Amino acid sequence: MSTRVLRTAARATAPATVTVVLILAAWIMVTALELVPEYVIPAPAAVLESLLVSWPDRLGPATALTGIETLLGIGIGVLVAVAVVVVSGYFPVVGRALTPLLVASQAIPVIVIGPLLTIALGYGIAPKVVVVALLCFFPVALNLLAGVRDVDARLIDTLRTLHASRRALFWRVRLPFAAPRGFAGLRVSVTFAPVAAVFAEYTGSTDGIGYLMLQSIPRLQTDFVFAQVIVLTLMSSLLLAAVTVLERLVCPWNTAHAGKAHA
Repeated sequence: MSTRVLRTAARATAPATVTVVLILAAWIMVTALELVPEYVIPAPAAVLESLLVSWPDRLGPATALTGIETLLGIGIGVLVAVAVVVVSGYFPVVGRALTPLLVASQAIPVIVIGPLLTIALGYGIAPKVVVVALLCFFPVALNLLAGVRDVDARLIDTLRTLHASRRALFWRVRLPFAAPRGFAGLRVSVTFAPVAAVFAEYTGSTDGIGYLMLQSIPRLQTDFVFAQVIVLTLMSSLLLAAVTVLERLVCPWNTAHAGKAHA
């Protein structure tokens, strides 16, 4: 790795690193001076201790379950979104019919559906997966549908003069053009997906991070709650990083273009 690459990475990460350090310093100062009660904002050392002590038998298994719910929900939501877009690519009337419904559905908070899904599907993993899938489905589907329709008409007309079939236009032009917009929706979705799984666990569960939070908050175990929040933050960050890497692999033309524009 060249020195230039290291310098570029350092410049890119420096603002976020400084911000985190300042927040951590302020947190330590507030707790050290006892400006707020410990049950409101615990000391960082107490949070770290709670994280390490509870991880083997409580927080670790709960994180694994919430992670499985999140990954399954993301996978199902993306697969259904892509399937809807593919069908609309062959039958444009389907896309025109579904778009208003998808837009209107955004007015209904997905989390509100959680209790209904718990009643219908029980206290297992299924309702949590459905909540996460719904959260991921709508942004990805809307962005992909918009991207498929926004292809430059001149490009489509040129390819049609070359006798390109509808199938070729969709798979080689429309879908690749829409893919970056789909990833944009996916980046937003995966950031909130773990939180959606936790809220779904609030409505009825026997394990998971949401279940632990329900047990911890009434007991004022704030250090344990902070530890769970840190785990959720790391989970969202890892998912966002994974989607970013996946986008670079699937859409190299878009990332290359973005890099030139940045430069």
